[in-house]
Amino acid sequence: MQRYSFVLSVASHGAIPVEVECRNVKVMRLTVYPPDGRVRVIAPSGTAPDVVKKFAISKIKWIEKHRVKFLNNPASKNPAASGALRNNSTVYVWGVPHKLELVQRSGYSKVVIADGQMTMYIRPLCTKAKKEEVLDRWYHRTLQEAAAIAIKKWESIIGVQVKKLYVRKMKSHWGSCNYQRQTLRLNSELAKRDPKYLEYVVVHEMLHIIEKGHNRIFYGMLEQYIPDWKAIRKKMNSGVI
Repeated sequence: MQRYSFVLSVASHGAIPVEVECRNVKVMRLTVYPPDGRVRVIAPSGTAPDVVKKFAISKIKWIEKHRVKFLNNPASKNPAASGALRNNSTVYVWGVPHKLELVQRSGYSKVVIADGQMTMYIRPLCTKAKKEEVLDRWYHRTLQEAAAIAIKKWESIIGVQVKKLYVRKMKSHWGSCNYQRQTLRLNSELAKRDPKYLEYVVVHEMLHIIEKGHNRIFYGMLEQYIPDWKAIRKKMNSGVI
């Protein structure tokens, strides 16, 4: 898979970076992501860069429309994103806001959830980076455990086997599938959001083990297993927690 980027110069918004991934697909598709209006193009392998750039330029009005929507919509500013982690700041767990309490003590760092509150036990003089690392590790474990349960459930329903699950924090993907190795890769940020999002992403990626492309067969299966997948995807792309 080839990856590269270029910049579109737009009078109203200045320079807009565009990420490009060349994959085994038949047609180009363009997506604008919240919260900052990041642009990504998926193009068929071997597509010349100037062809991709012309495609992006042809979609410039659509890009500007969605960037304005994301940048001006408070919901798309991603309240699940961690700002400065301090006492009484808000963190999200499965779409539910929790107040954060920081407790300094010696020993191992850990996170405890109870009664709508997240308590993070950290060492004295813990740095901002270390606190974020502790929280990221907790989201990673939480997502790993929940995803394993969801995968086991859907393996028996769909009739496919996932041989390996990988979890990591990702910027531009909720999940991906290696259909040849039958492995899934999921974004740990899903642990911050509505559990329906995890269910949708797991089913979506598992179906790629059967049908690798986004075609009529694939979407027919997705409709069968997740009838409201379009509404779920719309909420995810609009930044709704």
